[in-house]
Amino acid sequence: MQFSIPKKGRKILINVTSLIDVMFLLLIFFLVSSTFRDQPAINLVLPDSTTAEATAEGPAVLYLTSDGKVYLNGDILPGENVQEALRQLQAETGDDRIVLRADTQSEHGFVVDLIDTVKKSGFTRVSLSAKKVE
Repeated sequence: MQFSIPKKGRKILINVTSLIDVMFLLLIFFLVSSTFRDQPAINLVLPDSTTAEATAEGPAVLYLTSDGKVYLNGDILPGENVQEALRQLQAETGDDRIVLRADTQSEHGFVVDLIDTVKKSGFTRVSLSAKKVE
């Protein structure tokens, strides 16, 4: 049986260890430098304001969508249970601050009714959210 004669010469070796190291370093860099914010699944368009200021977030965020649905910290609230849920939250936390984020297209009457409901439930400091325009 005849075997092929091995050729004399140098084989080319590609060392990929350094390439793998660089890829892992890039992966770690992007994981560490990226920020993950808790974005609610509620689609709102906040009204624009030139005088908006940042306020401390309260224990709760109340959302009012353009179609009149009310969410408390991302959970939908039926219309008749809003005041009871707010009373329960205020009793649990003991904090009197709440942030109201109402959509630009929501009706003014709904916003006023919701502010009245919030105040009746025990929250005394209501912050309205707006998008700052410069």
